[in-house]
Amino acid sequence: METIKATVENLDDKYFIKIKTGDDEISIPMSEDKPNEVKSAFNKIITRIKAGEFQIKLDEVRDDLVSQVANEYLTQLNREIQEVRGEMKQYGLV
Repeated sequence: METIKATVENLDDKYFIKIKTGDDEISIPMSEDKPNEVKSAFNKIITRIKAGEFQIKLDEVRDDLVSQVANEYLTQLNREIQEVRGEMKQYGLV
């Protein structure tokens, strides 16, 4: 299983989880309610699921609240990725 690195970035007091997947970068807003950006990020993740099994890990987990929240977010996201991949296998999509 491949491990993909993620970072927490702060741009103009707005926080994002940035995930590098090959040539593409997935950005998930943490401090704003941007459903279209989250939907776009999840669509990219679903596309990446088809390429093979992976998990996302935060590059550096610090003691600050934002880092801790991002780490928990990715833990839950990894569970969802595994569930979606399992369903895709079940239906012959991967």
